[in-house]
Amino acid sequence: MQAMDSNNGYIARISKDIEAFNSRVQSAPDGTRLNPVRLEGFPMTDPVSVGKRLNEIAEKARTHGVPEAIGSLYGFTLLVKSETTLKDGFDLVQNRFFVKGEGEILYNYNHGHLAADPMLASTSFINALDTMPALVEKYRAENEKLSKDLPVLKQVVESVWKKEDELKGLKAELTVLEHRIEASLKPDGQGTPLSGDTPESRAVAEVVPVPDGLRAAKDILGERLVIARPVHGTPERRGVRI
Repeated sequence: MQAMDSNNGYIARISKDIEAFNSRVQSAPDGTRLNPVRLEGFPMTDPVSVGKRLNEIAEKARTHGVPEAIGSLYGFTLLVKSETTLKDGFDLVQNRFFVKGEGEILYNYNHGHLAADPMLASTSFINALDTMPALVEKYRAENEKLSKDLPVLKQVVESVWKKEDELKGLKAELTVLEHRIEASLKPDGQGTPLSGDTPESRAVAEVVPVPDGLRAAKDILGERLVIARPVHGTPERRGVRI
């Protein structure tokens, strides 16, 4: 199934990024993870300075919808992307922040929006990387659900095809019956049609019995199936209509 294949692709790519992050992450003596964000063209590395600089970027950046690199963290690329929306007749520009690894997937925290507090803003990217395990579990859960739904879907598809085959068989049976009815209603050798309540006209009605399969067809075709027979009086040329 295409959806499962797509999910497996995401799982593989995210897992690769998780492995890369775990192999590079560093911790302080107290066990706290370090957050060595490096911003392009910005020499300061302390969290408060980095957070202030990020908020400046959030206010002034204009990437016109194209993600632009602004720095790095543990070998992952930090990105900003300007998104424009129309509000009250004016263009409103919002900048969102992402982090990207070798899997080419954009991770974000808080939908990519920075906190106003500089210290919290500086942790946006490492928090985004922390979402990777949850994303893997999300795609695995989707695949588990799809694997359970697959037999049901397969049964439905097979049922539809079976019904199509039944309809084709019934239509072929109807065609044969129509030809037999038309043949029975042809004029006699002198060119005079059978008429009136004669033994011959009653015999015509008995010549073509309705097969059991056609009776079952009513359950499928409903009013679209009309089987005509001669009646008392002058017989009309009738057949089977679907």
